[in-house]
Parts: sequence; structure tokens; C-alpha cells
Amino acid sequence: MDGRNPDTLGDFPNRVGTERVKRTIALGAAFLALAVYLVTLSPGVVEGDPGEFQFVPYILGIPHPPGYPLYCLLGWVWSHLFPLGGVAFRMNLFSAIWGAAAVGVLALLGLEAIGTKWWPAVVGALAFAFSRTFWSQSTVAEVYTLNAFLVAAFLWAVLKGLDLTVLALIAGLGLAHHRSFLFFIPGAVAFYIVKGKWPRGSLLAALALFLAPLLLYLIIPLRAPSLPYLKVQLSPDDTLILYGNSLKDFVDFILAKRFGGLVNWEAVGVERAVEALRWLREEFGWGGVALGIIGLTGLILRRRWEILALTGLGFASQVAFNLAYFIGDIRFLYVPAYLVFAFWIACGAREFADRLGGKAFILLLLPIALLIQNFQALTQASRAPVAERWTRILSLPLPEGAILLSNDRDELTPLYYYQLVEKKRPDLVPLYPLIVPELSDIGLVLDRALSSGRPVFTIKPMEGLEVAYEVQEWNGLWRVEGKVSGEGLTPLNLKVSDSLILAGYKLREKGKGVEVVLYWKVLSPLGEDLHSYVHLLGAAGERVAGSDHRPGGVFYPSSLWKPGQVLEDVHWLEGELAFPLRLRAGLYRWPSLEPFGQAVEFEARP
Repeated sequence: MDGRNPDTLGDFPNRVGTERVKRTIALGAAFLALAVYLVTLSPGVVEGDPGEFQFVPYILGIPHPPGYPLYCLLGWVWSHLFPLGGVAFRMNLFSAIWGAAAVGVLALLGLEAIGTKWWPAVVGALAFAFSRTFWSQSTVAEVYTLNAFLVAAFLWAVLKGLDLTVLALIAGLGLAHHRSFLFFIPGAVAFYIVKGKWPRGSLLAALALFLAPLLLYLIIPLRAPSLPYLKVQLSPDDTLILYGNSLKDFVDFILAKRFGGLVNWEAVGVERAVEALRWLREEFGWGGVALGIIGLTGLILRRRWEILALTGLGFASQVAFNLAYFIGDIRFLYVPAYLVFAFWIACGAREFADRLGGKAFILLLLPIALLIQNFQALTQASRAPVAERWTRILSLPLPEGAILLSNDRDELTPLYYYQLVEKKRPDLVPLYPLIVPELSDIGLVLDRALSSGRPVFTIKPMEGLEVAYEVQEWNGLWRVEGKVSGEGLTPLNLKVSDSLILAGYKLREKGKGVEVVLYWKVLSPLGEDLHSYVHLLGAAGERVAGSDHRPGGVFYPSSLWKPGQVLEDVHWLEGELAFPLRLRAGLYRWPSLEPFGQAVEFEARP
């Protein structure tokens, strides 16, 4: 690139000094990251997957597929041996420690590969430490920091030339923790092919050390029978089985088959790729992205094909899979790819160091800028209200055996924590869509809950449920009394389509207007979210007044309505109205305004 012999330049000679100096630099980066993570650490109970990973390791339980047995086993040891704070705090701290360790090993990786000066490696390591997504996962109980540590350790061990048995053990531990580790094994194989030299060590011993950690998955069938939350008894005749503990259940679980339908290679397109690039820019800023590209280019021009194979194949594989994986928290799965890109940032910083000398020291401003930019957003003190909310809920005089329900499983993970760790209100039953596959939406969950005979409460207002269920506010929760029956309606039975009829109506005079309550009856699934309307007609059939909205709102739109169900759809017409009213009612698609079926007309009286 600058006229020097590329082969000589490509040796990346290490002038940092002794291994002790390298370790000191790496520890410095790790402790700096840990200090920041501690300041921004979540103080206690949180929602979502982090909430799950706060209680599951402590009871040596089973989280969502594929089970993360290494994390759970290490978390069990940590949460029982570490003496300070509550279990939730300990597991948040557990993530922070692994996050800092990943930063330290990434610094070692940089020093090993490009160790002409110490600070380019530190630029890359701290850029990763203070990137938005990785930092966020280092302040709550999550699996991604341990995964990043294992990926970084594997890349470093390959580059360091460690024995095959060591590489095999790290790879086995990686796969016993997170399946995405698999993306980095082909890169290691390619590294040795390019170098033309295989690592030393016994192949048989390496195979044994690779397979041994995978035996940790046996924790799942061994622990399943003793975990009460895996069987939910709604009534003497109705039990939900979350994990069946057969061989097929075990294989399906560790392969995470329940998420298999979320992989769609045909849906990968430009929009998805642009989104991934936007996220990369948000992680490192335009300066960091440019520096990473320069580092990647430098590796190419220096002909460091083995390093390109080691890092590039894993990066490309992870990104390609993520583009096709349509899961809600997909951004977190980019963490290993961001780790590799941070390594390339270190390579880019080295390019500037070689050309500008001490002036390039200014590149240390990159991680400082990321630290300042993300600090406020990633301070986790705001998570304290989660504990306050659930302390209030659990202090209410809820009936024995009541069902607490939400449309979002993430909102209920704190309840599991308080039940299984702090032994509070173990009689309460959390329910949510997809707790088992057949309960795929909130309507199916509510119907199953009501049929159990238990008292049923939603933990938040769920606008739209009132079209199908009798819902009353209760001490800040909402009690579901039963299903809408349509009792007392004036019958019509007018056909709107083959799948829907207008069963009847009610009129309720209120102040300067009237409520028009339509009762739709579903004959077959509608399969789409519709808007409904009521028009008041004049003598000549013209529209005089009207009302339209989306019946069922966000939480129970028409796409969830079930055959045989009667839905109560309330409209408001304002003005001095003379009875009988001549009304037209119907439904349409939004935003196209295309009619659904046919409109119906009728006269209405109170």
C-alpha cells in the first residue's frame, strides 16, 4: 500500500512486548468496560428474555429453546456462590463480567494480529465495548456476552496457534451455549487450509473434548420433571405441557424447531440488507464503519488471507443467516458479527498508525464518542419500575389461583422470578400467547383461561378485548368476567359475506347522541384486519352522520375473531336524532378502503 514489501508488512510483527504486557493491556480494556457496565447495570428484576435468565439459572431450570445449558450451569454456580445483592442483580452482574471478559479477549486478538502498537487493538476493543447493542446486553441477564467471549476466545486461540484440543474444547463450549457459534468453525478450518499447516494435538482427544460439553444438554431432560412451570394445570381436566420430555421433544427443543418457521431465505432482500447496514452505523458511527472498511481493505492488500478467512467467513455466515431470520430480537444476534467488525476497526486504526504515527492516536476518540453517545440511553436505572410494578401487583388481594394474562410473554417473566426465586404467590398462573403452540393468539388464551373456571385478569389495559369479552377495571388490573353474549339485542341476521353476518344491534341514548352497538357473528375466519362503519341515512338515502373505526383495536382485531363468536362493536352518533334511525353498516379494508362483502341497511329503535 505504501511501497513497502507486502510480504514483510503482512507478517504483522508484534512489537508490543511480552505476553505480560499484552495481558496488562487486555485487562485494562476489560476493567474499563466493566466499570462502565457496573455504573449502567440494571439494579434488579427486568422483563423479557433477561427476566427469564434471571430466574432460570438460579433454579437450574430450562429457558426457551435451545436451552443454553452452559449459561444455566455457570449461572447456577454464580448465583448461589456470589454473596451480594438479590438473584436478579447477580445475574445482571454475570452478564457484565462476561461482557468485560469478551472485551479483554478482543483486545488480545487485536494485539496478536496487529500488535505493532497497543492502542489500535484498544480502539477496536473499546469500540465494541461501548457499541449500543453489546453494551445493552452487558447490563442485564442475557446470553450474548458469554457467547461473545467464547467467539473471541476461539478466534484468539486459532490466531495464537494453540493446540487442537484447546480449540475443540472452546468450540464444544461455544455450541453448548449458543448455536450461532457454529458460524465461526468453518473460518477456523479455512484459516489452516490457507496457512497450509494444521494445529498440533491429538485428533481423538480433540473430538472427545469437543463432544464432552455437548453432554450438558442432558440437563434439559434430567431437570424437566422437577420444574413446576413446565406443566400448567388450569383445571383438573386441562393441563398445558410446555415440555413433554420425550426423545422427540428433546431433539426438537435443542434444535429450536419452534423457531424454524421464522427462517425465510426467499424474503431476504435489499430492504433487509439496508436495515442491517443502518444498524451497523448505529453501533459504531460513520467513523467506525469507515475505519472497519479500511481495516478490511488493509487485510486484503496485505494479503492476510488466513485472517480474512478466519474472521470474514464467520461474519458473512452470521449476517447471511440473520438476514433470513425473522425473529423480533434479531439485532442481538448480530453481536458476534459486530465483534468481528470491531476487530476490523482495530486493523483500520493500525493502518493509520503506520502512516501517521502518533497523530493517529486521535482515533481513541471513537470509543470515547460512543461512550458519551450511548451512556444516557443505556443507563438501566429506569428499569426499577418493573420491580415496583410487580411488588404492587403481588400485594393486591388477588383470588387464590387467579390467572394473570398478557398478550406479551415478556411482560410476565418477572412473575416467574418472584414465584420461583422469592416464593411469592406461587398459586398465580401466568398465561400468554404461544405458551404452548396451540394457544397462538390472545383470544385462544382467554377462552382457555375462562373455561378453567379460575378468575382471569389482564395485567394491563388491552384496548379491543371488549368487543369479545366482558372486561372490568380492578385495582389497576382488568378482570375478564366472561364472553360477550349479545343478550337482549334486536335480531337482524343480515348477511355481510359468507364469513360474517350482522346478528343484531342495540341502541343506547346518551346525552346528545346515541350509541349504536352492532353485533357481528363470525361464520368462518375473516383472516384480515377490517374497519367497520355506521352511517345515518337521510330520507333520500344520503349520509347524514357516521362513525367508523377498527373494531377490536390493536389487541383483538378481526383477523383474530373465531367462528361462532359474537362481537360487540360500539359506535357513536352525535346530534338530536329522531327515531327510528335508518342506518347502513358494513366493513372495509384499510388503507385501500375496499369494501368487505356488502353493506346492510336497517331501521333501528331504542
